Amino acid sequence: MEMPRTLPDEVTIYTVGELKPLCQGWLTQTADEPGSQDATWALDAHAVGQADAAGVQLMLALDKSLAGMQRRLQLLNPSNVLSEACASLGLADWLAERTVKGDPA
Repeated sequence: MEMPRTLPDEVTIYTVGELKPLCQGWLTQTADEPGSQDATWALDAHAVGQADAAGVQLMLALDKSLAGMQRRLQLLNPSNVLSEACASLGLADWLAERTVKGDPA
């Protein structure tokens, strides 16, 4: 598995403007990677201390973009804050399907 990228402490409406280009950079880098046998794309979400609908929407867009590249988003150890934000938006199942707890290696 490739090294996970890491979400910052704040994934909110106040930071998506900064996070979107970062995510686009990750996607560009992923598209340029030689064909990987592992179709998962790891994103470390343990440090998220603030999350809202805009932040979750950005992750949904990232997930959709990765699906278009035949890659699957994998969230490593999502924080309780991120889990609660997803649950409040009716996305608990979406998060659960993409969650890996513990050491991914």
